[in-house]
Amino acid sequence: MRVLAFGAHPDDVEFRCAGTLKKYADRGDEIFIAIATNGNIGSFRMSKEEIAEVRHKEAQNAADMLGAKLFWMGVDDEFLFDTKETRLMFIDVVRQAKPDVIFAPPYYRDYNPDHDITGYLAFIARVNASIKLIETEHEAHTKVPPMFFAAPFGISNTFTPEYFVDITEQAQFKMDMFLCHASQQGAWCKDAFGVNYAEIMDRENKALAATCGTPGVDSVEAFMLCKTWPIIAGAYKLLP
Repeated sequence: MRVLAFGAHPDDVEFRCAGTLKKYADRGDEIFIAIATNGNIGSFRMSKEEIAEVRHKEAQNAADMLGAKLFWMGVDDEFLFDTKETRLMFIDVVRQAKPDVIFAPPYYRDYNPDHDITGYLAFIARVNASIKLIETEHEAHTKVPPMFFAAPFGISNTFTPEYFVDITEQAQFKMDMFLCHASQQGAWCKDAFGVNYAEIMDRENKALAATCGTPGVDSVEAFMLCKTWPIIAGAYKLLP
């Protein structure tokens, strides 16, 4: 199976669904990670060009841990918009990955506009990638895959999880993959916001596990299925 995960920024995919992607990878599925922006405002200590280069390398290192192919779109951080150019960019990523299932942030349910727009552009690309008369560099995808929206940061009250993936055995790998983004730990998250995102990620996955109430399940990632047309019967069976 072929699995495509969209993230707005380098480290977003790790935060939202790296444990689930690891489960796919462990059973031999092909993984593709698409990052919309270049993270070029994620530093108080480097120039935009310097931090963008660092974040690209960190994202590649994280993808390499998973054995995933990385699509680096390179849009300026915090300036991702819904335009013809970005729509075609997302459509072409789907056409290259040819996914059987897509993961993305939920659109217009998050605190960050890049997250929202990434989710919306992925939602649009899911169907439009299969339409032959929309021309991009690569040929149209032969199917419209199901899409799952990953729980947003903070698991807001606008998002009601429907499906839960037990990542107890993958939690340490997820953390190690997230920590590939070293520039975003003390040198950005603490500088800018006074928080430790690695601790927040771990805490949220454990909180989701607690809502399941299943003995032995200590860490969970949560998802909602995209229910707009076309509905894919039994899509939940594609979750690992």
